[in-house]
Amino acid sequence: MDHALIDELLRIACRNGASDIIIRSHDRIRMRIHGDIITVPAAKVSEPSRQQTIAMIQHLIRSLPAQPDIEEVQNLDFHYALEEMAYFRIHVMRTNNDFGIIARLIPQDIPNFGTLNLPPIFEDMSNYRNGIIFMAGSTGSGKSTSMAAMLNYIIRHRPVHAVTIENPIEFCYDNSFLGTVSQREIGTDVASYSQGLTDVLRETPDIIIAGEVRSCDEIQLALQAAETGHLVMATVHATTAIGSMQRIMTAFPHGEQDSIRERLSENLRAIVVQKLLPLKKGRGRIVALEIMIKNSVVRHCILKQENWQDIERAMEEGHALYGSQSFDQHLRQLVEDDLVSYEDALSNAVHHEDFALYFGHN
Repeated sequence: MDHALIDELLRIACRNGASDIIIRSHDRIRMRIHGDIITVPAAKVSEPSRQQTIAMIQHLIRSLPAQPDIEEVQNLDFHYALEEMAYFRIHVMRTNNDFGIIARLIPQDIPNFGTLNLPPIFEDMSNYRNGIIFMAGSTGSGKSTSMAAMLNYIIRHRPVHAVTIENPIEFCYDNSFLGTVSQREIGTDVASYSQGLTDVLRETPDIIIAGEVRSCDEIQLALQAAETGHLVMATVHATTAIGSMQRIMTAFPHGEQDSIRERLSENLRAIVVQKLLPLKKGRGRIVALEIMIKNSVVRHCILKQENWQDIERAMEEGHALYGSQSFDQHLRQLVEDDLVSYEDALSNAVHHEDFALYFGHN
C-alpha cells in the first residue's frame, strides 16, 4: 500500500460527504457520513498493516516544522491541507500498541447561520461587545463550526481584531473584511491555552476565541478577559446549560465557588449547547439547540445554586422574548415540524418521561 493512499482516502471522504475518516492498523477503513459509520469494503481497500499506517502518518506529518519519532508518539494533533481541495484536523493515536488516524474534514468555506439552521439569536449574540459565551456539546456536535460562523459574521460587519487560540487551527478567515483575525496554534505559535490567554490581553483584541477551557486557570483567564471589556467565546464539554455551569464550578475548590458564581452572574452572556441529529427525511443532520441567554431571572438563579433547577423553565418561558430555549423544547419543535423522528428526539431528550408524555406516550 502506497503511503499516499491516505490522500486518496481523504479525497474519497470529501466526495462522499464524510465528516470523519477512521483508519487503524489491522482494521477496515471506516467513514462517518451523516452521523453513521460506514465501512469501506475490504475488496476496495484492504486493512492497513502497522507499517502501512506508520507510512501514512509520515506522509501526513511531512510538512510539520518538527518531525516526531512515530514510535514514540502516543497522540498528535495537527491540520493537513489536501491540494487546496480541503483541510483536515488530524489526530494520530496509539491504540493496542498500534496506530490510528482520525481525520475530520474542515470545510474551506465557513458556513453561514442559514446554512447551519441556526436561529436569529446567533446574529444577536454576534453583536455582543463584551462578556463570555460558552459553546457546549460533545465532540463532533458542530460547536466549533457555529463559533466560526459567528466570528465570520462579526468580521464581515465590524472593524474588530479577533484573536483565536486553537489546537489545531481549523477554519481560515478572509482578512479582506472589516475585521481581522489573528490565529494562534497550540504547539506552533504558543505553548498552551493558558499562555495564549495570558498573552492575548497584550494583543489588542476585541474578540477572543479561547478554545476549550478545562482547568481553573484557563477559566479564570477567560473570565478576566471578559471582565476587562472583551467578548470571549469558549467551548466546554457538557450536554446542557446547567451541566456547563456545573463543569465550570467543579474546576474550582469548594471555597472559591461562591466567588465564581458571582463572576459568572456578572459576565456570562449566553450558553449554547448543541447536538446533531439525523433528519427524518433525506440524508443529512440538523442541529438541536439549548440556548440560555442571561437575563435578570437567569442571573438571580446563577447566584444561588439551589435555584439552578429553575433555569430550564426560565429558558423555556423566555423563548419568545429572548430567543432562549431548553433542549427538550427545541426537540419537540423539530418533531412537530417533521424534521426529526420522535424516536430520535426521545433518545436524545433530557427528560425522557416528560418528553414522551408531551406526545401522548406513556
